[in-house]
Amino acid sequence: MVSHIYWVGSHWGGRVQVDVVAINWREKQLLLGESKWQAKPTGKHIVREVIETKTPRVLKLLPKEGDGWLVHYAFFSRTGFTDDARLLANEQNAQLVDLTRLDHDLHTTSVTANHPPGTGSR
Repeated sequence: MVSHIYWVGSHWGGRVQVDVVAINWREKQLLLGESKWQAKPTGKHIVREVIETKTPRVLKLLPKEGDGWLVHYAFFSRTGFTDDARLLANEQNAQLVDLTRLDHDLHTTSVTANHPPGTGSR
């Protein structure tokens, strides 16, 4: 995953829209992600679109058209992912986050932040 993130947000422009972008200029690392809030699991076509279509377009916007950059992926879905989407994402070492995981991770993080180790959380 991208370490020492210098900028995070969304990107619209250059004929591409990406829901989640995090960048580390110094280490030439980029995180691209997509978020879906729908009633059905996110399919393979969403994962493929980010990897095969959006990534090259974003890289072209970087200095030297992204030459030498390492790209990471994260996908967020309210209702999870199809098996085919999981398979393709796993091939790219992408992070998959459904609502259950997000809720768990946010709860764990907030408990840790409110009760640092050694302070006795309730």
